[in-house]
Amino acid sequence: MSQACQTTCHVMVLEDEIIVSSLIEMILQDQGWSVDGPFRTNRVALAYLEKERPDAALIDFNIADGTSAATASRLLELGIPFIVVSGYPKSMARSEVLRVAPWLDKPFSEDAVLRCLSQALDKAQPAA
Repeated sequence: MSQACQTTCHVMVLEDEIIVSSLIEMILQDQGWSVDGPFRTNRVALAYLEKERPDAALIDFNIADGTSAATASRLLELGIPFIVVSGYPKSMARSEVLRVAPWLDKPFSEDAVLRCLSQALDKAQPAA
């Protein structure tokens, strides 16, 4: 578990494939983390971010209303660490915010999800 999450972590999930979002939810909940979402579109994810601040986010590259670039940009503005989870190669990303983000390839393992999230959370923590 990440040093950044001594208590329950809230992880936003932006994923339009029900099987994948259910798997991610199960992985995170097994760690005692809270899942915000899953959301299927940028529109709904951005509306959520107007009111809430998750500790981190897992966002699919290609979602129901296009790419997740709009949500990724907002997460970056808010200082919320995120991981792009995709079956597409990183080279497909046209948006700079997606190209420079950590990228987790589908299919993924439980260990890979937790490792990537922990690294992102630890990196986002201010130095003590």
